[in-house]
Amino acid sequence: MRSMWWPPVTYREGAREAARLGAGAAAFVAGVTALFSVLAIFGAQIFTGFSPTSLVDAGLFAIVAWRTYRMSRSWAVVGLSLFIVERAYSIYAHGMTAMAGFVVGILLLLAFVNGVRGTFAYHKMVTQPSRSTDST
Repeated sequence: MRSMWWPPVTYREGAREAARLGAGAAAFVAGVTALFSVLAIFGAQIFTGFSPTSLVDAGLFAIVAWRTYRMSRSWAVVGLSLFIVERAYSIYAHGMTAMAGFVVGILLLLAFVNGVRGTFAYHKMVTQPSRSTDST
């Protein structure tokens, strides 16, 4: 039975599925960040911590999404690291108000971890020589 939250990475398609979870999480973060930073540009400060410079952050996560989707191990690690650092800083800077999205944060963290798992497993499978069943 395949798990939606923790797909098996023992075969190529499972590794791709796991990596796509990470890419999807990065795309989600990029989209939400871009939305709230554009709203901040027009003066609609819905959540604290978003400013026009948050568009740079949205751009970084968009690159992470694109490169993780293309199975880049290094960008998958960058995405996971960037997400962890930003969540830690948000909790440090804003205290318990940053904990409002705790469940969403945990799900996104799980997706980013899956992105790293998937890209590394995929490249491991691609570089392994295929086993031949011929006995010559």
